[in-house]
Amino acid sequence: MRKRKIKNSLILSLLLSVNILHADISIDGDLSDWNILERLNLPENLPPYLSKNDAIYAKYDDSSNAYLFALKTTAQKIGANTTFWLNTDNDVNTGFKVWGSYGGAEYFVNIYSGDDKPYLYDSDGAFVAGPLEYSYNDEKTVIELSIPSSFLGNIDGGIGVIADLNDQVFFPRYYDLGQFFVSNSPLDLPTKTFSDKRVGIVYSQTSKEHFYDANLKIKKAYSQIFMTMQYQSMMAGIPFDLLSEDDLTDISKLIKYDTLIFPNFSFVPKDKIKKIHDALYAAIYYYGIGIITAGDWMTNLSDGSAINGDAYKNMKQMLGIGRVDGNGPVKISLKAKNSSHPIMRGYTQNETILKYDNNHWYSYFAPVSNGEEEQKIDILATQTINDSDSYNGVIAMQTGGRNVHFSSLEFMGDSNLLWSAIQWSVYGEKSPAALKIGRFNNLFVSRNDMDQSQEIDEVKENDGALLRLLKNWKRRFNFVGSYYINIGNNPPDQRTDWDYSSVLYRSYIDLGNEIGTHSYTHPHDTNKLSTDELKFEFNDSMDIIASHLNPTWRDKNIRGGAVPGAPEDIKTAEEIMQYLDYLSGGYSGEGAGYPGAMGYLTPSSSKVYLSPNMAFDFTLIEFGVPVWDENEGKFVPKPLSPEEATRYWQNEYKKIIKHASQPIIHWPWHDYGPTTGVKSGKYSLSMFTSLIKRAYFTGAEFLTSADLAARIEEFKNSKIDIKNYDDTVTVRVDSQNAGKFAVEIALDNGEKIQSVDNWYAYSDKKLFLDKDAGSYTVHKAEERENVTHITRLPMRAELLSVEGDGSNLSFSFKGEGVVDISLAKSLRNYRISGAKISYSGYKRTHHRNNRKRGCSRGGYGKGGKNIQLTFNNYGTHTVTIEER
Repeated sequence: MRKRKIKNSLILSLLLSVNILHADISIDGDLSDWNILERLNLPENLPPYLSKNDAIYAKYDDSSNAYLFALKTTAQKIGANTTFWLNTDNDVNTGFKVWGSYGGAEYFVNIYSGDDKPYLYDSDGAFVAGPLEYSYNDEKTVIELSIPSSFLGNIDGGIGVIADLNDQVFFPRYYDLGQFFVSNSPLDLPTKTFSDKRVGIVYSQTSKEHFYDANLKIKKAYSQIFMTMQYQSMMAGIPFDLLSEDDLTDISKLIKYDTLIFPNFSFVPKDKIKKIHDALYAAIYYYGIGIITAGDWMTNLSDGSAINGDAYKNMKQMLGIGRVDGNGPVKISLKAKNSSHPIMRGYTQNETILKYDNNHWYSYFAPVSNGEEEQKIDILATQTINDSDSYNGVIAMQTGGRNVHFSSLEFMGDSNLLWSAIQWSVYGEKSPAALKIGRFNNLFVSRNDMDQSQEIDEVKENDGALLRLLKNWKRRFNFVGSYYINIGNNPPDQRTDWDYSSVLYRSYIDLGNEIGTHSYTHPHDTNKLSTDELKFEFNDSMDIIASHLNPTWRDKNIRGGAVPGAPEDIKTAEEIMQYLDYLSGGYSGEGAGYPGAMGYLTPSSSKVYLSPNMAFDFTLIEFGVPVWDENEGKFVPKPLSPEEATRYWQNEYKKIIKHASQPIIHWPWHDYGPTTGVKSGKYSLSMFTSLIKRAYFTGAEFLTSADLAARIEEFKNSKIDIKNYDDTVTVRVDSQNAGKFAVEIALDNGEKIQSVDNWYAYSDKKLFLDKDAGSYTVHKAEERENVTHITRLPMRAELLSVEGDGSNLSFSFKGEGVVDISLAKSLRNYRISGAKISYSGYKRTHHRNNRKRGCSRGGYGKGGKNIQLTFNNYGTHTVTIEER
């Protein structure tokens, strides 16, 4: 290499006699005080800790007004003619050019062969200063040095740098790759002051544009997987924010999160990729933020082209893995591999998690290696292809934070693995507590599309008859749901007789149900409607419904709607939602979207969208479920009998709740199904009753879509901060409306909540929150402390306040149903006001049934120490329990 000849044959040294103090770096030959983000030549295809290559570091130190450099070699000692070329005006056309082509250096630092010390020269080779402040390590494989910026003239923004080691190793590897840039502002990394647990879910507009088919940009597939991530975060009990690609460029935003979740981030905006890369690199390696994603990650640019060089270099550098191969279409089975890993608790070895027949593509990924050492991974699940070859399917690893990678979006979106992956990424071995949007085992939302409500000659036969069933189900199972009506605009046949229907629908509401709009006229394809037509169908219909039913609605007026006919695209959904408080849209499930698509369609959405995750009754009985046809080589619809449909729903329900943590079931059906459908012989009543009954006895809380939407919104906006100790967990929840929420405490075998300091509403496993939540200290032990406290609240009840002292108790709640109380002393010692006792004492069968309903509490004790209070009418109730 021919470098600039130094003019002085005899170096006149200007010795720096003052020891300069630098804020973060000691010039001592030890690189341990250098920040990983200050390395200039990041290894492209490896996590930095696996890199065995020579390294160069640089930063501007504000306290000493100097540029600091460090160089590390692995194969040779640092010797003469090691040079740092400094482009101080950031113009490559001025200054000295190495080999006549590169650098544009106004100054350079060279290690002089006479004494192995660094000296500073200008572009003509004239001596400026030296020896500079420097230090080698004992082996002379590391040098650190400092250049006062006053020696370099006026600098605007920073300096460009290229360097070489002994004229043999170059930084960057090839000078035509460009210069490194060292800002003259100190590395200004924000301090993370947030202690609450939170995840960020990233919506990539660029990836959405390429999602499956660029011609389907208005479809909801990307939003469905995006919402499924929100649903899984709710199951994990960790609040979330929704992030855009712009947010990924700002490290001050990213540090709010313990984990970043990317449903799909294959394509990156071309004009933002450098900023996104640098912010994510800092998030991972400086702040230890975890990454959860699926498939290819940051491999392509917005124009569809692959990233220059190794398209998988970002994955390799930040996640420690890269794609090996893949193909399709094939048959795939995803099976549990490492059942001892925290993410896989509850799975058995080799258990089948997902199974896809004939029409899926696969990819598999493996850890990177430096030739000697390999990125450590845990294989959580394997994918078996065509019943023969087996590859990595889901893997966990740690680079900066704890990361989880799913080989395909289907593995991530179709299974219930993600919520536990989120908990592990945020907490590690064990999540000490989780915020829950209900107190029961799962949430069951019933959506009924009342298609016959606009048929003037059929409404009594269908919707009148349905009311009798709803009364029976409410009495037996405390069942409620949401019912969406059409008004009709084609008299005399299609219209609403409000003299009859308003009385009918008020009876629905009196049971605790919700009435919303199913549109004005039930169009079969809302995607074909104009803006004015959509306004008529959903805004005008809701106005009319509200005008007739408002006087009897509970608490506040809710404008909810369910889309009729064919699934609507995202553009149509967003247009409809401007007229409503939330929207229940098209089905989303395995093979047709992703189960659990409930949340916000995009980061800019202000209202909740709910996708049913069970099949419609019409689909099962009349249209048919998709079945693979070997002769045609595709799925074809097969209508089911009532008995087959019953089993189909039961299997769907079983799959939704398996390995889940408070899952949400969104069940869609029609008014004609259990009424005229049963009379015709196409449907059976047991189809419907058996599902409701099973949900009840597996611990479901029945609620309306409006209630669920409000809970999702509140969960997203809440905060939870947890500190875990041996026998105690301290929990702080910040929320404006948490009265239906709970905090589930992680317990070892045999443990339960022993007591909660100054709080008197909890079961064995769950802490019940009141409206404005707050801070709680929870003690764990094998036996409960004997204090007076609430042990169970009714479905849908909102806890407003609780006060007590261990013996006395007062509380208020809004709702109806049964409240269970455990008393510190026998009943005869207390005076109770605001309620009548409906049960006291010990009854084994009742206790067993309550356990089936998901109520985690002890049995009744003798002597009336456990009582039930029943509130038959909906309203706000205040109860006082005082010692006599």
